Amino acid sequence: MVKNIEKIMKNDYVFSLFQKMINILTGIITVAIINRYLGVSLKGEYEYIKNIVNVLNIIFGFGLYASYPYLKRKKESNQLEKYLDLFFSQAAIYFIICAIIAIIIKDQIIILSSLLIITQILFVQLQNIGVVEFIRYRQVLQIFSYFFELILVLLAYFLIPRNINVLLIILLFKYIICILAYLIKCSYVPHLFQVPKEFVHFTFRFGFFAMLTTLLMEFNYSIDVIIMKFFLPYSEIGLYSVGSKLAQYVWLIPDSFKEVIFSRTAKKDSIEEVKLVLRINVCITLLMIFMVFIFGKFFIQFLYGSEYVAAYSVTLVIFLGIPSMVLYKLISPLYTANGRQLRCFVILSLSVLFNVVVNFFLIPAYGKMGAACSTVLSYTMCGFILFIDFIKMYNLKWYDCLILKKDDIQKLKHKLFPKKVLNKYEK
Repeated sequence: MVKNIEKIMKNDYVFSLFQKMINILTGIITVAIINRYLGVSLKGEYEYIKNIVNVLNIIFGFGLYASYPYLKRKKESNQLEKYLDLFFSQAAIYFIICAIIAIIIKDQIIILSSLLIITQILFVQLQNIGVVEFIRYRQVLQIFSYFFELILVLLAYFLIPRNINVLLIILLFKYIICILAYLIKCSYVPHLFQVPKEFVHFTFRFGFFAMLTTLLMEFNYSIDVIIMKFFLPYSEIGLYSVGSKLAQYVWLIPDSFKEVIFSRTAKKDSIEEVKLVLRINVCITLLMIFMVFIFGKFFIQFLYGSEYVAAYSVTLVIFLGIPSMVLYKLISPLYTANGRQLRCFVILSLSVLFNVVVNFFLIPAYGKMGAACSTVLSYTMCGFILFIDFIKMYNLKWYDCLILKKDDIQKLKHKLFPKKVLNKYEK
């Protein structure tokens, strides 16, 4: 029995799903504790700070990791070492700048946010290396990091009065520990400021559009919160963040497939596999929307408390945009691996521009519900434009990518479980 379970867990998809399910569970519990710890108003301020940090992390990261799967196909020599040297040289420069900021500016939130930006940049870079080089180690580390954050947040809830800085410090510790773990796995000590100039120029050129694409995707997720700050109090942002945060945890399910697809497409195109994964995940997300419609209000009240019940309607609206973004998440790795990130950039540019314009009209008129509606429209525009481009590029039928087939479960079962294990259980 134990050996059979070990064989099953060796499958990339199985372990990725297992990891994401654990992350969803621990993540939802962590968010519930944070919501109760901060209350609606402080939660809104905390989410606003995190969104600003996420945006700046993408901008100053420059997408330097984006070329890694491309060079992996080209079998670049000493590739891992070059990227590690580059990443840590960049981080060293930023830490010097951060030290200067700390001397000049005494604001604790600004200092902590600056440190958080630097560590998050490095963490994201190493995570993307891990997707290609050691996906299983990355998945195990993610499980650990979620549990680590949960324990620290729980301690803060019981021992420390309400304080946003405490939660920022917890995030900082989490990223630092993960960075050290990745360094141990790579078994390499980076050499600062010894990166070939040609390599630096290449990674910046290649990563520029990837950075803009990731930035636009982040804007699609967070621009509504940033714009809401101009028109609404933090309490409204706190309520809105319930729906957006739950949506992010639902996205962990397609992300579990996305990571494997990213790893596979770094080596070759896998169109049939992409189609199967699309069909499965569209079905899953539609089921999740139905569950939120039926049980969402009870779920929110049970986890977060009665002061968050007003977030139910906003949450339901935001969830309507998830299927479209699932399409984008699962197709975009193929485009990135093939060097077609410019197409993703154009599509995201249109959807973000649309999102910004509509937000400025709907938020003043309808508050957080206006932000939710503009988000859904933007997600729909982004996902379906890329989907149409995808099916045209590979000459596919739309229903082959969206509608579940009779043998899909069987195909998925054979991808998830080793044939020997299946035969034993079927007997």
